[in-house]
Amino acid sequence: MHKVNISLLVASLLAVNLTANQTKLEKITVTTASKAPQSLQNITANVDVITHEDIEERDNITVAQALSQIAGFSTYSNGGLGHATSMLLRGFDSKRVLVLIDGVRYNDPTSINGAQFEHLLTGDIAKIEVIKGAQSGIWGADATAGVINIITKKATKDGLSGLVNLEYGSYNTQKYLLNSNYKKDAFDISFDAQRLKTDGFSAKVPPKADIGDFEDDGYTNNTFNLKTGYNITSEDRIEAFYNLIDSDTDYDGYNADPVKAANDANSTTSSKEQFYGINYTKTSSWGHAKVYAQKSKFQRKYPNSFTKKYNGSIDEIGLNGGTSYNYFKGDINAGLDYKKFKHDNKISKDYNNKGIFLANSNSFDALLGGKTILNEALRYDTFSSFDNKFTYKIGVKHFHEHIKGLWTSFNYATAYNVPTLYQLYSKYGNKNLTPETTKSYDVTINYQGLGITYFHNTITDLLDYDMTTFKYGNLKGKNKLSGVELSYANTIEAIDTRYNFNYTYLKAEDAKGDKLKRRPKHSANLSIDYYGLKNTHIGTQIQYIGKRDDKDFSTYPAKDITLKSYTLVDLIADYDISNGFQIYAKVNNLLDKKYQQVLGYGTSERAFYAGIRYRY
Repeated sequence: MHKVNISLLVASLLAVNLTANQTKLEKITVTTASKAPQSLQNITANVDVITHEDIEERDNITVAQALSQIAGFSTYSNGGLGHATSMLLRGFDSKRVLVLIDGVRYNDPTSINGAQFEHLLTGDIAKIEVIKGAQSGIWGADATAGVINIITKKATKDGLSGLVNLEYGSYNTQKYLLNSNYKKDAFDISFDAQRLKTDGFSAKVPPKADIGDFEDDGYTNNTFNLKTGYNITSEDRIEAFYNLIDSDTDYDGYNADPVKAANDANSTTSSKEQFYGINYTKTSSWGHAKVYAQKSKFQRKYPNSFTKKYNGSIDEIGLNGGTSYNYFKGDINAGLDYKKFKHDNKISKDYNNKGIFLANSNSFDALLGGKTILNEALRYDTFSSFDNKFTYKIGVKHFHEHIKGLWTSFNYATAYNVPTLYQLYSKYGNKNLTPETTKSYDVTINYQGLGITYFHNTITDLLDYDMTTFKYGNLKGKNKLSGVELSYANTIEAIDTRYNFNYTYLKAEDAKGDKLKRRPKHSANLSIDYYGLKNTHIGTQIQYIGKRDDKDFSTYPAKDITLKSYTLVDLIADYDISNGFQIYAKVNNLLDKKYQQVLGYGTSERAFYAGIRYRY
């Protein structure tokens, strides 16, 4: 049988919903759940792991494409590649998901939308760790729905190695990737350069109109990543890194006439995001420690808009460390951090945050007829502009001895989101805003590859735009997000085929009991991968998105509408030639489905792509 990599959903479902084999769990290690290395077996939270092999096998160009195939995620975009993209995790929008690149915050402090997923390319990614559920007990503010940690590649083999990838396809889409790694003795360095360029299609398309009747809105993204490290001793290591994302996007601005809006050839935006830092780590028989300093820098320009520039930054320093102890196979980890959030331009304001956290994990054998894992975390934060916050989480996972292949888990946590400087001090701002708070719990039952999770979240003092005051406010009442994730993956050895399925039921309501917009009640993913031909992989990805509520702003007052459900089918095939060469081809939207994720915004027609990879 052709070697089958842990596919996208298999990796994620190993963590959350599928595997009954504790040995497999022990082999997978993540750091995001507690800021310390942990085997997946010892983490009670729902975790998804996406590897670079998974990304290649699906040819996911963006992080949003990869995440959208995981249970609990849905996405919508205001156009094609490079246009504003929102990732919904269990009904929470992007600004309530903490996104990290190598542990550095990617959530833009000048934006009200959180992370700019539309600019995150996948070519330099080693793996993506997703921790679902409230995580403020470890990470502090903005980790209400969970944490997505994008970990970039670094040199792991002696000598020179790397990857070259070229791809071309519909809409004159061109992708170029160079990944180069070098390692010798105690020194290693990795460099990645990516370029994505497309003519695209019209960002705005009036309902029922033909996308080809309007001008194209193109996109260019140049991403560079440099990472280097030196092992001072066998226990001591120092690392430095720099990541640059430089992009330009054509978009369609506002016009009361939807045809004129779709033919807007003048509106453009550019974005320049930089992330850099230095880490010192020590790992020995007694435990581990890390000291770090890092910076996130954001620059956005809108030449034709009322506000032309948004510049901001996040400076962070911190330390954390941990050790094991004998009682109940315990592991403890603690840390301190200081962050300064800044918004330049007309607002010219900043605030700082100091935090301290403590995380603990224990393993109890032969308890309740099996093995039990217990996780706890506590965190205390002080802010220069808000009240201090105390958050925590607790989780338990039990592997049942008398029912082989069965494990269950329960997690409960608190979290909070703080107002952005724009929400506080812009012309629409409100200096009296306070952080919103969330209470979250989930229950998982997993048996022999079949997993089901129930999740429930309650948000109080929601931060949002108040249509009665025309300013941002803390809206009264409780917003409730709850639902069920169902997952299953397996391999049919007789025909060399692997399949993965997940389904999400979501109930998302505001304080009045009304449905939250653009959130599908039902969504599902099915992937089937065939490896029966020598050196060949053929795969299909089927995605179903159910009906969603939206607003039609072309009328006054805006009226509620319902967007139709849709099903997308993608095909991909790759073939290993020899000596490190691989060719591949894919078809997106095979059935040429006409649909809209957001009312009045365009989506891709049937599209064809082909590429070549060379590993050296």
